[in-house]
Amino acid sequence: MSGYVGDLSPSQEEALKQMKEIFKDEMLPRHDDHLLLQFLRARRFDLKKTEDMYRRHLEFRKEFPEDYFLNEYAPPKILAEHLLPPIVGYDKEGCPVRLVPVGHQDIKGLLCCVRRPEIRKCITWFLDTDKEEMRKRSKETGVHIEKRTFIFDLDGLSLRQIYRRDVYELAISFIKLYEYNYPENLKMAFIINTPSFFYCLFNMFKALLSEDTMKKLKIYGCNGWKEDLREHMDADILPVIFGGTRTDPDGDPTCPSLVRVFNPIPKELYLRNVNCLNQEDENVCRVVVGRRSKHSIPLKVDVPGSTVGWEVECSKCDIKVSLLYSEGKCPEVVVKPKVINSDYGLENGCYLAERTGKCE
Repeated sequence: MSGYVGDLSPSQEEALKQMKEIFKDEMLPRHDDHLLLQFLRARRFDLKKTEDMYRRHLEFRKEFPEDYFLNEYAPPKILAEHLLPPIVGYDKEGCPVRLVPVGHQDIKGLLCCVRRPEIRKCITWFLDTDKEEMRKRSKETGVHIEKRTFIFDLDGLSLRQIYRRDVYELAISFIKLYEYNYPENLKMAFIINTPSFFYCLFNMFKALLSEDTMKKLKIYGCNGWKEDLREHMDADILPVIFGGTRTDPDGDPTCPSLVRVFNPIPKELYLRNVNCLNQEDENVCRVVVGRRSKHSIPLKVDVPGSTVGWEVECSKCDIKVSLLYSEGKCPEVVVKPKVINSDYGLENGCYLAERTGKCE
């Protein structure tokens, strides 16, 4: 049996029933049988493994609630313009297709302009709005849709664009976010126009991908992919340069209105010299921490509800930040030590101090 709604074996039915019973008091509004079965299929209907995976997802949703992303969140303009690919159409089974011109995206520039936590939020918003679009389309067509197809075009990609630690960390973060929280959402990913160094990079990430995800990846050099794209989607949704018949209203076969042309992000937009803390505030303390050094800043919280904030910039190195109440023999850690690598940008954080006392 396939493991989808309406095509379950008795053991699969029982696993679904047990999942609903285990999480009956924790289920979120949009978490129906279809979603639970996605998690079950991702773990081969192993109940214990599925339970662990779903619990981690519920923790993820506490930090990234779906209602917030669907009703309140708006991505920063620079991410909307330089990161998020549009839906170009729907494949022959009604699943949304997104075309991502990776080779022409200024990923380095994005990481210099936007903090990584904001990129993570934006990607979550992107994936959640896609899911909502699939729910709406399912209602309109009467056919349940829960998978998406990506076309990743690597034409123009160079090592110079991606040979950075923060780009590598961003890729790992995205893979983990997708694999752990959106299981069985990928129908297929066409990776086209791969450069000669592609497999060296790909081997660095393969271990993070599930066996099922690996089977859904179709990897091509410069040839052979146009015919395969047309097998899965109608020619009229694909631009001419991607093997279809679609053009812009002015006849342009590259469809720049659909396939975004990404220019390098102006350096004046970089965060390097942008500060969120008011440097003129007498309560702001600025310190420089040398290599292989540590520094403790004594603080005193006089008013409950005060905010302790920090802003960190480091270049070509890591720095670890934590916050603790230092009174008494046993200091209480309230912000666990976190390693930050913020090359070419700033990372900030804050803690709402609910009680008075000495901190550092």
